[in-house]
Amino acid sequence: MTEAKVKIWSLGDWNAFFGFGTNILVNLLVLTGLLRFVLKKMPDDLVFERILPATGLMLFLSTLYYAYLAYNLAQKTGRDDVCALPSGVSVPHMFVVVFVIMMPISLSTGDPVKGWEAGLAWVFIQSFVLMIGALLPRLSEKSHLEPRY
Repeated sequence: MTEAKVKIWSLGDWNAFFGFGTNILVNLLVLTGLLRFVLKKMPDDLVFERILPATGLMLFLSTLYYAYLAYNLAQKTGRDDVCALPSGVSVPHMFVVVFVIMMPISLSTGDPVKGWEAGLAWVFIQSFVLMIGALLPRLSEKSHLEPRY
């Protein structure tokens, strides 16, 4: 495999930077609105001191990790068209979790924190389903031990 000097930033990356940044901002505003106005009794300290900071930390760490993966792939393959996968809060999924899981539990118990905990449990379980789903195609192939580029 070829070791190549990887170009970390190109002119088109500015467009992606501002597009991704505004997308994250809108997604966080939607999340805040859902938590404060759909789940009306959600405590502000929980939203602003725990949920949003944890989301920001997740966005930062996942972006660094995906950039690291893209950098390594570009170095190993010698390609100059590799980019990092953007990571963040999915608005459609956010609506499903809020309206299908969190809101019914919040209404039935009268406690929006229990609804939030149920949403967290769902996302935790879903992450394992997604990881298994990502591994299945690789495990079913004969050449699953060879890296794909």
